[in-house]
Amino acid sequence: MDREALERGLARRLLDHIEHRTTDLADQVLELPTDTYSQARHEQEFEVLFRDQPLVLCLSGALPGPETFRTVDLCGTPVLLTRDAHGRVRALANVCRHRGVRVADGAGKAKKFTCPFHSWTYDLEGSLIRVPVADAFEGMCLEQKGLVELPVTEGHGLVVGRLRPGSALDIDDYLGPGLADELAMFDFASWEPHGEPHVHPVGANWKVTLDTFRENYHFNYLHRRTLASYAYGGVLTFDAYGSHLRNCSALRSIDELRGRPEEEWGDVAQHFSYQYALFPNTSLTFDSRHIELWQIYPVGADSSEVLHTAYLRPDLSDEERSKVVEMAPWICETVVDGEDFWVAGRTEPGVRSGLLDTVVFGRNEPAPQHLHRGFAAALQAAEERGSAG
Repeated sequence: MDREALERGLARRLLDHIEHRTTDLADQVLELPTDTYSQARHEQEFEVLFRDQPLVLCLSGALPGPETFRTVDLCGTPVLLTRDAHGRVRALANVCRHRGVRVADGAGKAKKFTCPFHSWTYDLEGSLIRVPVADAFEGMCLEQKGLVELPVTEGHGLVVGRLRPGSALDIDDYLGPGLADELAMFDFASWEPHGEPHVHPVGANWKVTLDTFRENYHFNYLHRRTLASYAYGGVLTFDAYGSHLRNCSALRSIDELRGRPEEEWGDVAQHFSYQYALFPNTSLTFDSRHIELWQIYPVGADSSEVLHTAYLRPDLSDEERSKVVEMAPWICETVVDGEDFWVAGRTEPGVRSGLLDTVVFGRNEPAPQHLHRGFAAALQAAEERGSAG
């Protein structure tokens, strides 16, 4: 399938839902026990979903050329991402092998990294290349004291890695053939970050936070004074790709296509937004102008943080760029912080009160249903591996 065929098909589905006041549905209602948000479940998820599973670390554009780097801190693990002189991406523990000090901060261009404590120095591949007072370390094999390397893979605009050393990763294996082919069509590897990443602390379990991204049933209620005037609420497409998924939401401007022949539609992608959930914790929302990367991480059983980075298409006109830049604070501060994360924080006392046995996901919420089933399946598989071992 080519991109035009995909987008026209999605537009037709959205227009049909708007006309008939319908949306994509799950087969049945899902009720989850409230202990899915418990301390014990949090500890399981932290190990299985966040330390053992591949995670999206950033988009390719965060490392825009050879000899560039970016640091990220995920689930208590400091990671140094580099692109070496040959363009290969590496993920390294941002931890000096001498005394454990953080080696680098921020992002930019570099050929080497020097620990601020004792000036142990590493190259872009993580090799230890200089130790001051070298005679004090006679007998130590310098070749074995490079920065700890973490598995990482890159492709289709994504950099995906794991927070523990282990076997190699493959981007197509992580995405699966259908989603890999689809993301390749969008060609966003050259889209670069706009501004610095922003960390949003949220007083809610990470799954509660994630669920606010995965349905728009709430637009007509929680966002009635904000997003409801910009996008249709309660109208959503849902397509599963293994453990990942894609939703699409219709912008109000899609009304311009109603009643017009398809050959006159033009660029239909300007009338809806893609919303991908990449297992287990990443939301990737984009339109024809920009991408919003939301990475949701657990902090405690009742708290999480969201790392948000915006990426812009490099050939935007000044007018298009201005629109995106102007809208960004409204989305991040008014809508996401002021409404989504606000209501997520109001969820925690309720699910921990002992007064509810379950929380409910309706048939009109197929995406969170799909993700929660995936979380449970991954935990079950880990338990079975542990029993077999």
